[in-house]
Amino acid sequence: MSLSELLYELSPVFMQNFFCSLEGAKIYRRRFGENFFAVFDEIKDRDRLPREEMEKLKTARMRTQLVAAYENSEYYKNLFDRHAFDPYKFEDFETLQSLPLLKKEALQENLLAFLNRHVSPASYITLHTSGTTGAGLVFPESKRCENEKWAVWWRYRTNLGISLDTWCANFGGKVIVPVKQSKPPYHRIIKPFRQVSFSMYHLGPDTVGEYVKVINRKRLHWIHGFPSTLSYLASLMQEKNLVFDHPIRWVTIGAESLLPHQKKIIREVFGTDPRQHYGLSEPVANISECEHGSLHVDEDFAHVEFLPLENESGRYQIVGSSFANDALLFLRYCTNDIVTLPDKPEQCPCGRIGRVVRDIEGRKYDYIVQKDGSKIMILGHIFRDMVNIREVQVKQEKSGFVTFFVVPSERYTEEDEALLRHEIEMRFRIDYAIEYVDKIEKTERGKLRLVISELA
Repeated sequence: MSLSELLYELSPVFMQNFFCSLEGAKIYRRRFGENFFAVFDEIKDRDRLPREEMEKLKTARMRTQLVAAYENSEYYKNLFDRHAFDPYKFEDFETLQSLPLLKKEALQENLLAFLNRHVSPASYITLHTSGTTGAGLVFPESKRCENEKWAVWWRYRTNLGISLDTWCANFGGKVIVPVKQSKPPYHRIIKPFRQVSFSMYHLGPDTVGEYVKVINRKRLHWIHGFPSTLSYLASLMQEKNLVFDHPIRWVTIGAESLLPHQKKIIREVFGTDPRQHYGLSEPVANISECEHGSLHVDEDFAHVEFLPLENESGRYQIVGSSFANDALLFLRYCTNDIVTLPDKPEQCPCGRIGRVVRDIEGRKYDYIVQKDGSKIMILGHIFRDMVNIREVQVKQEKSGFVTFFVVPSERYTEEDEALLRHEIEMRFRIDYAIEYVDKIEKTERGKLRLVISELA
């Protein structure tokens, strides 16, 4: 545990609120500074472009990225020359298919070759991601790209009626309440983001009443979080006969697929349909649910390909090429996430031309059961800094005990194991073991399941 983490854990709640807001202010200034609102206005103007104008915009943005990749990246210079691909003459997205797919493993092994060598470190931030396999990736993102990513995400929210001034009950994966804490409050305040951030790690049958009490007292009309966490909250409320004493106007979810039973219980208990958003740390695809309940590809943000899965009618892998990140060029990047598409293209009543997706199947996780019987999700982001882990899988055969199966890279060291143990012990009340293996078996569909629960 770092000195700052120890200081936070030992501080009284009012000081933890202060630290949360202080850190939140730094992120807010960077994410929503003066450049953000100019980008946001531009993004909103692009929301309902006619199809022909959208195609012209996409083509121009893609050509700019391809030229930048060729002129500034060692990897893409060699790749384009090898495939006789001319970025200066790019006019047709079908020609991209002459280029090979880019996988996360290639970036992990040779990140420097993909970087834009003419972009100054002062102009980008560093992001961490894990994804469904648990394998970590650390990469740079230009500040303009961060602004655009959040502008697209907030366009989706404002289309639903949420404003930047709306206070939110947020159920995320960050540890904002020390795991060892056994008494309320189980939330912290992040004022710059107008966010009451609740600890998903303390949610259970004995504590759910405190969560509902705070949401009622603060009259929070917007709830955001992982669908697994929000459906768990809803089921606990149903079991305990707890209700919100004011209308919940918006429930937004992300980071996981929304399963039918989760949607049903959230609607029943919260009184409104949850609205989905699919986005990635890697800025290669974005899919947003509109006010009519359709999932639209945000065509202006990235070029999204749906590659059909062999012998699986209607199911496609998401592959994306970024329009926005000048620091690291993502071209034909495999997300390993799966969608189903309608039998034929659909036109939504909202009038947006973005392709309609029927269902997002990526990132489906299972619960584990902790020592006290409470359920919690093993979330991929706990492995976000595990850049020396190839793959990881979590298996539970009995309550309170979990085995982490890890496929280490050649660079994996004792420091990596210590970091993994720190992340586990900081978040979960479980006994556990770490077992190192050469490979992890995939599903019949070629997917790696992050969690396997064999509890009845």
